[in-house]
Amino acid sequence: MELRQLKYFLKAKELLNFTEAAKHLYITQSTLSQQIKQLEDELGMPLFDRIGKRITITEAGKLFATYAEKSIHAANDGKQMLEDLNNLQEGVLHIGLTWGLKSLAISTFKIFTEQYPKVKLQVTFGTTTELIDAVMRQEIDFALTFYEGELHEGVVHENLMTSDMFVIVWEESIWASKEAMTFKEVEQLKLALPVKGFSTRNFLDEQFTHYAITPQVVVEVNHTSTVIDLVRTGAFQTILTLASVHGEPYLKAIPITDCDMRREAVIMRLKDSYQKKSARVFMDMLQQENKEEYNQL
Repeated sequence: MELRQLKYFLKAKELLNFTEAAKHLYITQSTLSQQIKQLEDELGMPLFDRIGKRITITEAGKLFATYAEKSIHAANDGKQMLEDLNNLQEGVLHIGLTWGLKSLAISTFKIFTEQYPKVKLQVTFGTTTELIDAVMRQEIDFALTFYEGELHEGVVHENLMTSDMFVIVWEESIWASKEAMTFKEVEQLKLALPVKGFSTRNFLDEQFTHYAITPQVVVEVNHTSTVIDLVRTGAFQTILTLASVHGEPYLKAIPITDCDMRREAVIMRLKDSYQKKSARVFMDMLQQENKEEYNQL
């Protein structure tokens, strides 16, 4: 039984399609089928039911997958422990990042690469759900995102900071003279917001429903930075955390006075897994950088 066979099996289980799994693994379908058949012969039972071109996972396959994942994780952890003997002199740090926390992490990217120039940073953006999945598959070392109250049992989180949500306007707009707003006044704004499915949008939609607010959402974008750019035109307003607009010029943040709109930014990582030194160093830097409170813009 080889690690590559376990990787092939898990990818086939994920996609339930040998052709697609082979493409993702950059091997031929015949190679994938042959390796999985060898694995099944060694185990003495089928892991997949094959019906024409369709495959389904067997009960044995479902049970075996748990142990295959543990074996892959253990091998990755062992490899990482050996790489860490180089004491941050090389390697790649894979970071998952939600768009809403990009501004918060930029300064830490700069500081980390100045101190450890031989460690490459590879950043993947995604929604909270996508980042949790990437953590579980060990595609990223950790993720920076907003805490939604529920996590996969295999993921742990630690608090990075809390940040209130504010109405964000162009500093020269007609709204910029206001020092505070009620949530009901938000109905007067022409809002540019992240698309549904983003954690920020999901959170806002829940608040709109809870407080019986009917917002004018005139633009939806799957990129928080573009939302901010739209606000800077003066034609639109938005609602984001101060963490999301930290360091962004030409904006004003207006507090919403009559509701609790606080969100928690967290670091998510795989439970019971070896944590590489570069990840711990980066997270410590990030927490140190963000000890200050973002209570004005």
